[in-house]
Amino acid sequence: MPPATLFRYIAMRTLIGVGALMAILTSLILLIDLIENMRFAGKVAEGSFGLALGLTLMRLPSLALTLFPFVFLFGSIWAFNQLNRRSEISVMRSAGLSIWRLLGPSSLIAAVAGLLIITIFDPISSGLLAYAEDLKSDKEDSDRSVVSVLGDGIWLRQRDATSQIIINARNFDAERAALERVTVWRFGPESVFLERIDAAEAFLSGKTLELHDARLKSISGQQVHRTPIYAIQTVLTAADLHERVASPETMSLWQLPRFIVLADAAGLPTTRYHIRFHSLSATPLKLLAMVLIAAAFSLRPVRMGGMLELLILSIGAGFLLYILSEISTALGEAELAPVALAAWAPALIATLIAVTALLHLEDG
Repeated sequence: MPPATLFRYIAMRTLIGVGALMAILTSLILLIDLIENMRFAGKVAEGSFGLALGLTLMRLPSLALTLFPFVFLFGSIWAFNQLNRRSEISVMRSAGLSIWRLLGPSSLIAAVAGLLIITIFDPISSGLLAYAEDLKSDKEDSDRSVVSVLGDGIWLRQRDATSQIIINARNFDAERAALERVTVWRFGPESVFLERIDAAEAFLSGKTLELHDARLKSISGQQVHRTPIYAIQTVLTAADLHERVASPETMSLWQLPRFIVLADAAGLPTTRYHIRFHSLSATPLKLLAMVLIAAAFSLRPVRMGGMLELLILSIGAGFLLYILSEISTALGEAELAPVALAAWAPALIATLIAVTALLHLEDG
């Protein structure tokens, strides 16, 4: 690390670059998302500007989270370029400071920021996003279904204007689209209980839930009726068990391990949640890689020229890393590559390339 005064100076320049860019990009996202949510509010009952603004503010932290790698890349490029153009880097180097010591403040900020993101910022943003998605779903339609995974299996709820169905299943067989060890509660208008149905298996076929070897218990509760097949009209499909489960983005690093265990036990796919967990865990390394890439392209002596080309290359490198990350994630979700490798590979590759470039810059 450089001396304390120099450490504070470099750290402050980095924080100014990162903070200013974050404020600008967040403002743009706020405006764009507000416009989109105003369109949504205009299509639903009781929609208003307050609803659109509330949805935007709740979604903003999660949207801003995706910007952090680019913010640290371009913010660090600005900070290092300013130091370089004023010949401050040359003075520091002539005083005997290596590139690694000059990078200490910015690297430390990136690593600490990454830890704060995954431990504090992301749990808050994912909770707000989950609440926003629930609110949006409530306003969007009256006929909807919700899928939850808890310790006692899968819970599904279907509600329309006149009735409600709650389904509990211990397991889901994706190959047969079958729910196993099923209990169904049917409610009429104003949530009046109608009947309970227990079955060994239930099959989702089209818009029908077929319960095999069903046992029916009505509101009177005095007699149990048995039937080989009992059909219930439903809007649920087998795809809903993949799509209507809470999305990975609505879960924090602390919630994901338990959910993965429960979903595995219930027979639901968990690849996206594994990728989300490893991707969050790699956040400090991603931000550190962005700082190193920025330094590799920005700390070249000004007298050597070609600064504009280097800046363009650094921006290209940032977008190339984004594309690599998307491809790697797609390979992981398709199970064509190990999940952990797919999530960590982009950050590791970027770090290794940046360190190699810096070693060449330092030692020739």
